[in-house]
Amino acid sequence: VPDLVIYLDVPTQITEQLMRRRELSTHTRADIHEQNMDYLRLCRRTGLEAAEFYHWTVIQCARDGAMREIQDIHEEIYSLVSKCLEER
Repeated sequence: VPDLVIYLDVPTQITEQLMRRRELSTHTRADIHEQNMDYLRLCRRTGLEAAEFYHWTVIQCARDGAMREIQDIHEEIYSLVSKCLEER
């Protein structure tokens, strides 16, 4: 049994925005899975259901409709991992 599993949750609409920006900046196209937003919504929903079922820790990577800063997410992860290590 793992001591800690962290699920990084990003709303699908934000994921789509990030993918489209990446396509523009790299002159590439989304792969077959990234092009199917219904599939991506289902994947997110399934991930959140798994997190609830298995009691994973969910970190919300977005706030107020925008991605949180990388450093902010990092600090939350670091805090959770540090706490987990202290309990061992």
